Amino acid sequence: MAAIGNNYAKRHAAPTLKEINKAWSNQRRKSIQKSQNIRSQFSSSIFTTNVLVSQRQTVSAIKGAYSSMASAMARVNILV
Repeated sequence: MAAIGNNYAKRHAAPTLKEINKAWSNQRRKSIQKSQNIRSQFSSSIFTTNVLVSQRQTVSAIKGAYSSMASAMARVNILV
């Protein structure tokens, strides 16, 4: 709604309904776009977090009680 009230040539005239509707439709469009961006960022961050957690759990399961990842991988190679 930046166009409403900022036009110095038409400062004395009240905005028309067409101008108000156009300004509000721009605001609604921007708000919808922002919410869609936030929703997509949120869902992608949750997916990334879930992948990282599952990878961490897999590494922990492979490693088990061994002190290093090298000894854990050596055990996996022997078992396979």
